[in-house]
Amino acid sequence: MSRIATVVNDLRNGLGAIKLRSDVKKVTLVFSGKSDNAGARYFVRENMPRLQYNNPAIKFDVQKVKEAGVSPELTIEFANNDIKKISCSRIQSAEICKQFLVATTEGSAASA
Repeated sequence: MSRIATVVNDLRNGLGAIKLRSDVKKVTLVFSGKSDNAGARYFVRENMPRLQYNNPAIKFDVQKVKEAGVSPELTIEFANNDIKKISCSRIQSAEICKQFLVATTEGSAASA
């Protein structure tokens, strides 16, 4: 398999390779590169590319702040202006992704 085929296959398969609800408008992840935010860093590297590839209409924003002590947080904005926040402090990337998918896939409530 060529390198390009391998990359595309990885984007189409794995945790996060799913179509999100149509009312998800924007996803923002804020974290510090200088503290214990390994889960958030790995989420950006491992899961977010799959989410972006499979949901091109949704705006994904990553804010890596330089100050230490910033608690990592994933914010989901919906079309009806509801906002769901997920704390990512001391959580592995797979768990962050699972919590994100529960909040954003079909059949889940935006305010849950």
